Amino acid sequence: MTSISETFKRLESKGEAALIAYLTAGDPEPKYTPRLVEALIRGGADIVELGIPFSDPIADGPTIQAATVRALKAGTTPESVIRMAGE
Repeated sequence: MTSISETFKRLESKGEAALIAYLTAGDPEPKYTPRLVEALIRGGADIVELGIPFSDPIADGPTIQAATVRALKAGTTPESVIRMAGE
């Protein structure tokens, strides 16, 4: 895994911008998150931000709110997101 700062330096040296993808961890089920991250990277994402679902996502839009509800119903916890990030 490459650090964020290393990724930005590499892209800057090539005159490129970063494609940063967001994924609510655990949506639709926790077991899919590592495969979805891999697919985003294969698809060209330079950085993947994993969102940690929580019970009151009022600052997020309806799409992320719905993803958060699905992830929580599937049993996603902050601890499980940390494990997923390490996979």
